[in-house]
Amino acid sequence: MIAMNMDELGTQHEEIALIAAQLRQAIADPDQPQAVSALRWQLARKLMAHLALEDRILYPALQRQGDDRVRTTAARIQAEIGALAESFARYMAAWTDERITRDWRGFCADSGRILDALARRIDREERVLYPLARSLDDQTTGQIARTA
Repeated sequence: MIAMNMDELGTQHEEIALIAAQLRQAIADPDQPQAVSALRWQLARKLMAHLALEDRILYPALQRQGDDRVRTTAARIQAEIGALAESFARYMAAWTDERITRDWRGFCADSGRILDALARRIDREERVLYPLARSLDDQTTGQIARTA
């Protein structure tokens, strides 16, 4: 059922936001590179799995709905914030532990940008997309759940 899936996605948002906040705190202390590395990879695992569910299942399912408002809202939000998976993958590849040590300030700036983009996406989905998905009738939510 989509309600359960939506609840799980919401729980994942909370977990991702917590790890992101911990990463922000770790970045504030340049003497903790091991903490930064561990948190980055923890965030990467959680975030990439979550984004795959949203980008490959939720958004396409919503864009196939008969309700024009649902379709256009999902398409608009995905167009505005949908490139996060690619941006995050580039960020992870670009910032090796060695490079982080060499360019701490650059790493902190880039991390701040990616964490800000993540916060914007979570906020937008929680305020607009998830309530819209939850408002769909039982027949529609069953169809989305079967595609998941």
